[in-house]
Amino acid sequence: MAVKYKWLAGRLETLIRKNIREGINKLPTEQELCEKYGLSRQTVRMALKTLEEKGLIDKKRGSGSYITGRSPKSRENEVGILIFNDQDYLYPAVIQDIRDTLTKNGFFITIFPTHNQVCQEREILQKLQEKPPRGLIVEGCKSALPNPNLDLYHALIKNGCPVVFLYNYYPELPQCPYVKDDNFSGSSLLVRHLAEQGHTRIGGIFKADDMQGPERYQGFLETMRDLGLPLSNAPACWYDSRDLARLDAIDDGSFLNEMIRDLSSCTAIVCYNDFLAYHLANVLLQSGFQIPDDISLAAFDNTYLSNSDILSITTLSHQPHEMGVRAADTLLKKLKGLPVHSQEARWNLNQKESTGAP
Repeated sequence: MAVKYKWLAGRLETLIRKNIREGINKLPTEQELCEKYGLSRQTVRMALKTLEEKGLIDKKRGSGSYITGRSPKSRENEVGILIFNDQDYLYPAVIQDIRDTLTKNGFFITIFPTHNQVCQEREILQKLQEKPPRGLIVEGCKSALPNPNLDLYHALIKNGCPVVFLYNYYPELPQCPYVKDDNFSGSSLLVRHLAEQGHTRIGGIFKADDMQGPERYQGFLETMRDLGLPLSNAPACWYDSRDLARLDAIDDGSFLNEMIRDLSSCTAIVCYNDFLAYHLANVLLQSGFQIPDDISLAAFDNTYLSNSDILSITTLSHQPHEMGVRAADTLLKKLKGLPVHSQEARWNLNQKESTGAP
């Protein structure tokens, strides 16, 4: 019997890997295993106990044996997190939520900052080919542009490493679910808020090389149209990661002065995020503008920058812990062979002092 139950445990480990690939998160019942392999109930139970001790399954009394998605070797239960930044803005809190959720389920995380650079992303993915983690949570780099690293993602997925995207995803990888902001409805919420304040000349500033930018612009544009506001009075300005890097590294915000000139006819501006709104507010105040008397600002993300000492900025937020927990839960389901679907998180408006009547 000793040889038989070990043999069966090995066969079931192979079945577990197959089930995960096929989206099946449960093993056959004890009776089904007895009939399929011609073994006694005691032998089957010993094989299942071996798998349970290895952490490969959870046995639920009266329900069955469910796949955990973990490896029998704890050092192999690594989840890689490819994310723009692990030190600032909203990222530390999101990473902590991912870590807490995965740790409770027997996994540990390794963080790989990409700084939104596809060359850095490629270096990381090449190293991961040597020893793929159990799974990846990825914030796509410059996701509005064609990505040169899809071959490496395909190789990891083929080797059994599922990928879940967070915030920015690659449409060329439709088999990978995403958890992202509902960018369209977010812009719509901000435009409607400004319109309710009495603004009709509303402009926007969006990021060109991340998918969030075009999506937020689309919501902005269509809501202006739905409200009957003249689109000729809805100018939009665009910036990219290079502008952002110069602003962050050497405080070069010259592109913001150009945008202020381009948006001079507007009484309100929808900003791509709090970071952009904070720096724009600085330039406006230094130029003699009064906020919101001369111009109103509204943004996304509800970070600490929306509550700075210079100005509190009207901004959008999610429920606490929502994005990180959703991304981790989606990956856990993938690892267990459960069906998953992409998700978009709705926004909540936080009105502060940066918006008012024109």
